[in-house]
Amino acid sequence: MNKQVSSLTNEQPVPQEVFWTWINESVRRTVVDLAQKAMELIRDSRLEAGWNQRNAGRRGYRNGYYRRWLTTPHGAVKLKVPRCRVGGLDTAVVFERYQRRIRDVERILRHAYLLGCATRGLAQLAEQIFGDSVSHQTISRLMRWIDDALNAWRKQPIEPIYTVVYIDGMHINRVGSDRTVMIATGLREDGVLDVLGFCVGPGEQCGEFLADLRRRGLEDVKLFVSDDSKAIRYAMEWVYPEVTWQSCTFHRLSRLRVAIGTAYYRDDMVAEAACIFRGPSREAALDIAADWRKRWEKIAPWPTYQFLEGLTDSLNFYNLPIQWWKRVRTNNPMERLIKTLRQRLRPMGCFYDDSAVERAVFGQLLRWHKINLTHNT
Repeated sequence: MNKQVSSLTNEQPVPQEVFWTWINESVRRTVVDLAQKAMELIRDSRLEAGWNQRNAGRRGYRNGYYRRWLTTPHGAVKLKVPRCRVGGLDTAVVFERYQRRIRDVERILRHAYLLGCATRGLAQLAEQIFGDSVSHQTISRLMRWIDDALNAWRKQPIEPIYTVVYIDGMHINRVGSDRTVMIATGLREDGVLDVLGFCVGPGEQCGEFLADLRRRGLEDVKLFVSDDSKAIRYAMEWVYPEVTWQSCTFHRLSRLRVAIGTAYYRDDMVAEAACIFRGPSREAALDIAADWRKRWEKIAPWPTYQFLEGLTDSLNFYNLPIQWWKRVRTNNPMERLIKTLRQRLRPMGCFYDDSAVERAVFGQLLRWHKINLTHNT
């Protein structure tokens, strides 16, 4: 090896690619040599006899070799696996039976999947890094370890420690038809936001979703926060009729802006409407809303009526202590979570089925520590 190094250093200049290619080839040869020596030692230990050695304690005979490929973090290597004439050889120290990839390779591929790489992209990545082509079906099978963790998480009891629960949905591209992912997050008194559950369906089917959260122990909730989705509201009235619903103030102001259109007074009208939700009390907010109505109902009657309709649903955050007001009057914590989740899932493309969607969503939430398998302990 020293002669090889000297021969390389004598050639000036040495391209970086040539040097590191030589390094990689040397490492692969070392991996092959060490793996084969380990398997031969296992074989000799089982037979209790060396090559062409005759003794009374011999327990069998050699039967040549067979060749097989093994993908390692150092690349794909071709091994000569020893065989015994009677019985198989336990090579678990090097690879398991039927194993084609070292666990570190699978760990790297799983981590790349959690980083947002699609299954077909992972197959190409494996070929570039390890020199071994892996089908996207194989990548999908590698990712199924998430299923057991997801099932266990969905059976975990939920401690009654969440004062406020946010709920919202997002659309996901799926083969055949798009799907809606409904997500519920709980805000604790210490300010920590935990994902309590999610479901995948053809639409905003929230009834069974909320019922499952209640069966798991989600109680003592003071406030539900969401946008003005009728499906969410009807589901809450069915499952949690005793809990107050807070309509997101940001969505209410956004609808007002759209209703006004491009009128010159739009910014002033929206800015004054936003002052309603900054009042020192519920009564003060209603007084501000009354003054705002007198100012704008003649100028923009329809936007004014639309904004004030159901306004009290957006003032329920006043029922909580003052330290909660800023955090719960909008659905922004959930919106930020969904925005980030959508950015991570978009490179994965179109999902094959609902299981693939659940696997991807759970993997991303697990990666951000939004889900802990013991998050309630």
